[in-house]
Amino acid sequence: AVSEGDEVTIGSETGRVIDVSGHTVGHIAFHFPDSGAVFTADSLMALGCGRVFEGTPAQMHASLAKLAALPPETLIYSGHEYTKTNAAFARTVDPDNPRLAARTDEITRTRAAGQPTVPASLAEELETNPFLRAHDPAIRAHLGMAEATDIEVFAEIRSRKDRF
Repeated sequence: AVSEGDEVTIGSETGRVIDVSGHTVGHIAFHFPDSGAVFTADSLMALGCGRVFEGTPAQMHASLAKLAALPPETLIYSGHEYTKTNAAFARTVDPDNPRLAARTDEITRTRAAGQPTVPASLAEELETNPFLRAHDPAIRAHLGMAEATDIEVFAEIRSRKDRF
């Protein structure tokens, strides 16, 4: 078994284990800084995040914060290609974000051409992924949660996505 901070080597690449509990307890990601890549499994996805099954919203929020702190040029390799559906949902909680609107159009074209939208850059995610933006005043205002904590806003976004 591996734990937070452990190093793993695959070929000539050495990566670091990041505990990203929330989707499940003990969920992990692998960050390979020399390659600028993070393999996030079911934690962070393009324009989304995994459901909170075994963990808590606070755990998932903290895990996503760890991933959000990686260098912005980091490429995110998630476990699923849910980007088109995630984009449609993201527009429901962040409808006035012009970068999200442009990215949604780009995703539609990319998927229509049969091309993948994974990996995604962390820089894009920081601008457009509502699960990384619970602190954003525009999202908070749209949800009517201006005075809520970031964790409460995150939990509301996750709850809405669960019902989407």
